[in-house]
Amino acid sequence: MKDNRSNSLIVMITLVFILSSCGVQQNLSISYKLHEGMTKSEVESIMGLPIKTDFYKNVDEWHYCKTGMPANEFLSLFFYEELLVAKKNYSVIVDDINGNPGSCEIYIKMGNYSEPDIVVEIRSR
Repeated sequence: MKDNRSNSLIVMITLVFILSSCGVQQNLSISYKLHEGMTKSEVESIMGLPIKTDFYKNVDEWHYCKTGMPANEFLSLFFYEELLVAKKNYSVIVDDINGNPGSCEIYIKMGNYSEPDIVVEIRSR
């Protein structure tokens, strides 16, 4: 009986390790705490470090993601003059990536990604 429990525990720990090492698992559910006008350091204190950052035409974009099946979940945060101006949730499903699953950080800006109108407006100035 004791051996079965030990084996089950080993299998469970191994499974948790394998699943957690298969991709990024950032907590996107806390993004409700974010609001326009927050500084980058305020955002970082809530969300942690982004998985990727971009800068284009005076707008910084921070990317967060959570690898999952059947979809990877994403959060993009947009900063102008060091302040949060918009946030956008989107997803990338298996069909979007031709059935090639992988860690979410390689699928940033795919799927149903689009820039918020305010960001398009700032970049067109």
